[in-house]
Amino acid sequence: MKHIFTKYLNIFLSILLVLFFLVPDLKAQKNFTGPPMFINVNKINLTMNKVNGEGQFTNQYSWMLTGTGPEQTEEWYYPADTWHSQMLYQIFNPACPDDDGFTDETGQHKIIPYKCVNQGKNDYSWERRRYRPPYVTVDGIRQNQDYTWDVDRNLNADIVAEWEDILRAYGIRSRVQIYAFSNPNHQDYIIYKATYKFTGETMRPIENPDSSDFFPSQSMRLWWPISFSFGPSKAGEYMAHSYFAYEGEDDLDSWFATPVTLASDAPRDSLKIAYYWDAKTPGGEVYKNNTNPDTVIILSADDTGDPDRQTGHLHSPQIPGYALLFSSKNTFDLTADDVSQPYAIPHADIVNDLWGRGDLGIRDTYIGEDSRGRFPLDPITEGFIAASGKQKGPMRFITIGPYDLTLDHEQNIQDSICAVYAIGVGSLSWEAADSVGRAWFNGKISDAEKEAAILTGKDSLAEVMNRAYWAYKNGLNVPDPPPPPDLEVTSDADQVIVEWSYPDAGYYNDPDTGVDDWYAWRVYRKRGEAAVGAPSELVSKERWELIYETTDRNETRYIDTNVTRGVSYYYAVTAMDDGSQNTFGLYPGQKLESSRYANRSQLPARPFKAGLATSKEVRVVPNPYTVDAGILNFPGGSNQLMFARLPYKCTLTVYTETGDEVTHFDHIGTDQMIWDQRTSTNQYISTGIYILAVTDAEDVDGNKLDDQFVKFVVIR
Repeated sequence: MKHIFTKYLNIFLSILLVLFFLVPDLKAQKNFTGPPMFINVNKINLTMNKVNGEGQFTNQYSWMLTGTGPEQTEEWYYPADTWHSQMLYQIFNPACPDDDGFTDETGQHKIIPYKCVNQGKNDYSWERRRYRPPYVTVDGIRQNQDYTWDVDRNLNADIVAEWEDILRAYGIRSRVQIYAFSNPNHQDYIIYKATYKFTGETMRPIENPDSSDFFPSQSMRLWWPISFSFGPSKAGEYMAHSYFAYEGEDDLDSWFATPVTLASDAPRDSLKIAYYWDAKTPGGEVYKNNTNPDTVIILSADDTGDPDRQTGHLHSPQIPGYALLFSSKNTFDLTADDVSQPYAIPHADIVNDLWGRGDLGIRDTYIGEDSRGRFPLDPITEGFIAASGKQKGPMRFITIGPYDLTLDHEQNIQDSICAVYAIGVGSLSWEAADSVGRAWFNGKISDAEKEAAILTGKDSLAEVMNRAYWAYKNGLNVPDPPPPPDLEVTSDADQVIVEWSYPDAGYYNDPDTGVDDWYAWRVYRKRGEAAVGAPSELVSKERWELIYETTDRNETRYIDTNVTRGVSYYYAVTAMDDGSQNTFGLYPGQKLESSRYANRSQLPARPFKAGLATSKEVRVVPNPYTVDAGILNFPGGSNQLMFARLPYKCTLTVYTETGDEVTHFDHIGTDQMIWDQRTSTNQYISTGIYILAVTDAEDVDGNKLDDQFVKFVVIR
């Protein structure tokens, strides 16, 4: 009787799990050939693209995720607005069966697929947001395309990116959901929920598999490791070594436990956090501070944190890491947390393990059952490599298990397991990274003091993981700031015009309560380059700054006159609420601000000299134009003509001597314009006499100006 009860209970639970997986199928939004998913609502910028990895998302091996050139490699920009701050080079999630292994669809018995690698296929992807991304336009050019995924105001998170993959080597279907928040208290992490279901599938449904394409009924015991391999950071590689590299070349990995401090009555009293940091490059070049030629400071070759070789600023202070927040207790109840998990947090590396081995022992390495142990510290402390040694591509796994999964086609049993992770970054602030790095560069602190300061980022990471656990235990119900507005930036005469707007009035309302809690607009600006920390700004240290705030919701235009001609400017506009609806957050009553990272302009706006207050001084240069003039024409533009000394606003029309229109332009702003001698039908004009008509002219104050007609000659 007990056996029969268990049998039917399992069937019932399996049906529930099937429904759990199939509910999204009832919606038409899931896309089998979808565009990339952009997780970019906060301080993290992560792109999930189906061209990455071995045709799927769940595993993205380093040689695929890292792209074609080292400067373009890696994902996960943090901070999102910082020059080459990307550092994630691999997601590796190998299933590890026990010695009894499994039987595949061909009847072959296996313990592990080759190297524990499965190529898999993506079945579908799906991105949903509470609000569509803000549209940003600079000088008439849209910075982003229309949003083609789905908007759902009822989402708890600001974005949910979801996919399902067929892990064909194991007959497993994986479903992953990523959640991210724009709340500034929760902007440093994402939630990664993964469910693995033993379906026996080796092909996607759209490939029309038959019964021979499924694993036979069986039971399988397995562990499930996952590694997010980080290497802080691409900028650091370049600034410290003058080149970009593949994967982590000098990074170390370890783990630590931190007490749960925010989630009251949670089943876990501590979180075990795997993490990485930028360590010393063996055999690196000695640092020299030549700031004062009379007192050159000879430093060590310790490039921990990647100090800049001109200023000392630390380009890689980030401590990225991840923690297990939940692991299902068994395959029948996906709601109860097994607090004894993780089973292990083992260490491996890409070259010696993932690339270099295909033996059964690789499985034991990934689950922590080899000589390295289940919870080793970093490989130098443990003696896996010498202090002067080097490892390429460290992999720190969080392994859960073992789980017993049953596949029974006759009884319609397909067991599942579920795990939830937080992935985030702790770090010194930009100011601290600058002050610590410069203090070391000036010989005021030692190598050890510099490294100790960098590793205080572990405390920051622990706080990030605690906030993630609080959000998870709170049902992902995080207080919501207002959404960022659409942004339009226009270069103008000795000023830049910044305008913003909401698509509809509902944006002013709190998405949880529906109450209008809008409080203020804020305008931010950056000079120079779009990215913070670019090589050209090492001395100027240009950063984003708050330049204006208003509590008048109808004031949606700001004219920035504190500008310099020829300098590039970038803008972002945020919205703040009044805190009245923030009743359950980490800081009840706190005013919450939308993400500055979400709508920052990344195309330059450049103020220019205003057009003239007269329309009677227009000139055509050169006049006459002759193609044989060579270097006397504009360098690099042999067909260019300049219309100079233009009024602020006018219509420019070019006519032939007989009065036929050649082309026309609506001009506004600067006092000059370049024409490439092409007609409105994109043909070059021929030799002849032409007339430039300057009509509908106005000065910068809108005063009407006289028309002017200028004759010019072209010889081709």
